Amino acid sequence: MRRHPIALATAFVVLAASSSRAHELWFHLGGADQASARLTFGDTPAPGEAERVAEIAHTKVWAGGELLNVVRLPDGLEARLPEPRPALLTAYADRGVVDYQGQTFVIQLAAYAQTQAVDASRVGALGLGDDQARLLLVSKEGGPPVLRATWKGKPVADAVVKVFHGSDAPKEVRTDSQGEAPCPDLMEGPWTLYTQLVDKTPGKRDGRDYSETRYKATLAISPEAALGPAVAACLARVRETHGGTGPWAVAGYRMGDRALKELGLPRHSFNLLAVHRSPAEVQYTCIADGLQAATGVSPGKLNLRLEEAAASELKTVVTDRKSERSVTFTLKPEFVRSVLDLPPERLEAEGRRVASLPDEAIFATQVK
Repeated sequence: MRRHPIALATAFVVLAASSSRAHELWFHLGGADQASARLTFGDTPAPGEAERVAEIAHTKVWAGGELLNVVRLPDGLEARLPEPRPALLTAYADRGVVDYQGQTFVIQLAAYAQTQAVDASRVGALGLGDDQARLLLVSKEGGPPVLRATWKGKPVADAVVKVFHGSDAPKEVRTDSQGEAPCPDLMEGPWTLYTQLVDKTPGKRDGRDYSETRYKATLAISPEAALGPAVAACLARVRETHGGTGPWAVAGYRMGDRALKELGLPRHSFNLLAVHRSPAEVQYTCIADGLQAATGVSPGKLNLRLEEAAASELKTVVTDRKSERSVTFTLKPEFVRSVLDLPPERLEAEGRRVASLPDEAIFATQVK
């Protein structure tokens, strides 16, 4: 069935990015913590601009339509997640009737966060109603995912969407007649987006007249939308431990992750002992930081050791000290050639590539 876009009639609705500074509700999904999601209230998604938490203290948050417990923090809200990195989170806050610059209007805030694109025809319960503006990353058959803006189940054409990325100034894109716009490069995420829908219908609420209702929507897109949760978790943990996600550290993470599976041990187990033999040179030694990120071994716990050896003798051994079982890792020669002595500007991209490779393309294993 063909859906008709909402007409841009002044008396009906207009969708546009706000031209003045105004506070929005923003999701934050980042770092290695997969047990919670945060929300802030500010002009931009930058945490440093978060303020006035009391105005969003009544916010409701859902994962897959399930209402979550929300805790108020000094600089925002935190929702505990029922599972690591749900595909779609939603939030809603009603700010009620607001007086600003001689106008009186109603503000409705919606926020979305995605770790993967959703099938637009199968979007399940979101918690908040479809009378709220929706801005989602949706999958497209035979092509890359797109951004889609909808209201009351209909696409909204010519919507202005602000795109935030790191400390860069926000850019703007517009939706087409189907309410769709190209999504940014997900591999370069995370991204945060914002749009606003204005319903020009006047009304009365709580004994006060208002001229319009402003429906605001933000969307936080995690790199997992492009990479998948396992790869995204790998990169987040490596960055947290190592300060970057170069291919050697990522290879070390992959070794550590495989060792945990082979030995049947959890992260941070005191039964673990990792010994990394390599030249005392950056690149080769970065593998040790990746091991630490994956397994929790560390020099301070005396269960991560670096031993100097020639490049030809490069190997890593992870042992279960209780059972005395061990896994020995040696890098594939073709892998080493592909990542040796890379220029700094290529390290992040190569790290993402390595995080997505099958184990067999990175290393050989020997289990004893």
